[in-house]
Amino acid sequence: MLNTDFLRKSLCWVVAILCAAALPLQAQAGGRFALLIGNQTYETAGVLSNPGNDTALLAQSFGAMGFEVEVLIDATQDTLGDAIDRLSERYGTTDAVAVYYSGHGLQKDGRNFMVPVDARITSAASIERETISMDSLIEVLKPFPISMIFLDACRDNPFAANLQAGNSVTKSVAQSRGLAVMRAEGDMLITYATLPNTTASDGMGNNSPFAAALARHIRTPDTEISVLMKRVTGDVVSETNGVQRPQQISQMQTEFYFKRTPSPDVTVDPLRTLLAVYPQQVTAGEEVSVVADVPPSCTPFFTNFAPDGKLTPIPLKFFNSIPLSNGQIRYEISPGSRFGLAIQEDDPHGTHKLGLLCEPTGVGNDQNAVRTVLAAVAERVNAGELTGFVSAGSYDPIEYSFESFTVR
Repeated sequence: MLNTDFLRKSLCWVVAILCAAALPLQAQAGGRFALLIGNQTYETAGVLSNPGNDTALLAQSFGAMGFEVEVLIDATQDTLGDAIDRLSERYGTTDAVAVYYSGHGLQKDGRNFMVPVDARITSAASIERETISMDSLIEVLKPFPISMIFLDACRDNPFAANLQAGNSVTKSVAQSRGLAVMRAEGDMLITYATLPNTTASDGMGNNSPFAAALARHIRTPDTEISVLMKRVTGDVVSETNGVQRPQQISQMQTEFYFKRTPSPDVTVDPLRTLLAVYPQQVTAGEEVSVVADVPPSCTPFFTNFAPDGKLTPIPLKFFNSIPLSNGQIRYEISPGSRFGLAIQEDDPHGTHKLGLLCEPTGVGNDQNAVRTVLAAVAERVNAGELTGFVSAGSYDPIEYSFESFTVR
């Protein structure tokens, strides 16, 4: 049976937002295993600078976090396929699996492929015959309690010259850049070193910007992986002057920490609201991802403040809702989710602020209080105060949290 009182309250908030839009608004346990692949010296596609260094660096960090580590350098199709097959044998004894791939990768018809060092790709038809499909890796990892895929493989197509000489299908593959968006399966996180359909850098030093940031941050104790990857993204964006922006696609329903401090003095505040909105810059056709961990006392009301002052509510049904072990609720939208937040051609260019308010009990019935709250939050957010509390008359202070992204 429908809860008409809930529907009526929700409608009050939507109506209030539409009215306001017209205003000028100023697991840590069990076995852990990491498969780290660095394909550097290709037989027909030249030599990359850093995959060997990157896997060596990450082997140290994963090992320090209690992972059993297997490193493959310059893997052929047979050795890469065998390593993925062996992963399936670990099901039942391994709680967390991480796979890092550094090397060449290709996309064809929306599917991604890892390129072994002995691949000889001369046409679109030869791609599936000469490479390893990412779909096969995802299928193997899907049953594990927690799985993570890190793809530092979004480089320029080394076979473009060969493919450009082929038919129209082959030419379209030659012109594809980076990797395509994939859907995470099970309790899985997929992280690209840069945005889908763009290319990543090997870096000017001994390691790629993504590998260096990942190796550094996975050693950080008491940091949940969604927050940790936000820091990795920030470091890569800073290191590359905004040219390269990692992106995560997540279906994780379990909190995961690379390291927990076994001390009674370390506590996690169950009432803290954590919000991540990424990537920080998008264009038409790209999608914005949102991850918000909120306390159980918070009924989140998501909305976006556009540069032109308009407010757009984002229905809760767009979000995957996941209970966390500390009592918080995670609300998440990513390109692999049922619903997406795709940027449209007519969306205003400039800086948007997307986030949430914790809807207080009773305010939904008080239109004046709703308008006051929305106007106060908009004023604070547009002034750069992206998190905090606002007053709503006789009601308890209302928590809000926003992050900005730019539509180019």
